[in-house]
Amino acid sequence: MIEQPAFGRRLRKLRVQRGLSQSELAGADVSASYVSRVESGGRSPNDLIATLFARRLEVPLEALTGHDSEDVAEHRSRRLDVAGQLLAARALRKDGELAEAAEMLRGINAESHGHTEDDLLWEAAWLLAEVLRELGHTDEEHAVLTGLADTALSREAPRLAARVATALSENLRRQGRLGESVRVAESAVADMVTLAPTAHERVNAMLALLNAYADSGELENATSIADALQEIAEEIPSRQLRGHVHWATGSTCYLRGLPQEAARLHEAAFGCLRPEVNLADWARLCRTSAALRLEHDHSDEVLEQASALLARARQAVELISLNGDMDDLLLAEAQLALRQGRPDRVLEITGQVRGRGSELPLAKHGQCDLLAARAHALNGDVKAVMECYRQAAMTLERVGAYRKSSETWRKLSEMLAADGSGKEPSA
Repeated sequence: MIEQPAFGRRLRKLRVQRGLSQSELAGADVSASYVSRVESGGRSPNDLIATLFARRLEVPLEALTGHDSEDVAEHRSRRLDVAGQLLAARALRKDGELAEAAEMLRGINAESHGHTEDDLLWEAAWLLAEVLRELGHTDEEHAVLTGLADTALSREAPRLAARVATALSENLRRQGRLGESVRVAESAVADMVTLAPTAHERVNAMLALLNAYADSGELENATSIADALQEIAEEIPSRQLRGHVHWATGSTCYLRGLPQEAARLHEAAFGCLRPEVNLADWARLCRTSAALRLEHDHSDEVLEQASALLARARQAVELISLNGDMDDLLLAEAQLALRQGRPDRVLEITGQVRGRGSELPLAKHGQCDLLAARAHALNGDVKAVMECYRQAAMTLERVGAYRKSSETWRKLSEMLAADGSGKEPSA
């Protein structure tokens, strides 16, 4: 069996001893750069190429693949070192020292030279991706997850592959790359059909797909997934995961025009998700529930409910201090200001969120434009309303939120028609 990086070290040692260059060892069969990657541990050759190397070096294959005492001792020492660093990184994460945990995990990843075939190194890279998500470092998280998806461990273990694909789908959704998010989640769900319906990886993959469908406006598909999840919700062993199912299915009910059922499911989610277990998730549930109630429930008591939920969310988010969460909270607070008839406050908040410039995901730029359009409508500025709708429609179309984009284009078309006919335009 070929194990890296030990194989690469032996290959380089024997090549140098025999005075061969990497090009000479490669011959006409592989490239010199391929030999370099094998020697560094970044690539694992198949048995045919390993045999070819042994023949050119005039040694038995076992000289490259065998285990000598020095290699075994070094491998054990390295694993113990990585295990100690992993424990330290987990402790830092638990204590809320996310930046320090990320730096330690980046160090492990760098020392492995991108080689994550070892289970401990794979786990270190996975933990780094989780910490980066909590820090809001979306691009770096995406790079780590993409690397993990390409490892032999992920390819050989369906549960690991599903875990990575699910996280990658959620990452793409947060970036506003909704079409890609749907495709990755669909693949993860398809790969999990052999698992029990309540298996953690399968449920998480279905949740990622439900969220991607909902955000991209594929309401019929989202409803189908939500119904399937709700059927098994009470059988899911994990309380936290059960809470996420109630949360996501409740959010889908709001989109389907079922506010009372949606509120009931969100209350069930609050019963499962506790702030002392995961403050960030609890804060996001508070914010999401408030935003959806404001958007889809027009009853009189909603303003008071949403205001209370957003106050709780703000307390938690200020403790967590993550940019992405604060942006989402501000947009929800803009929705509240809109329902309260405070257009200037809405424009102030959207301007503040837009101030992040290129760091702000495109989908949130679209949300800002929609909120600004409605605020300008309250102020009676028809020209500004139409410009904001135009910008929102183009942005939402770019990120794959086709349902929202279509609705926005329709509103703009109606306003243009009314404006041309001399009728009073309506936003």
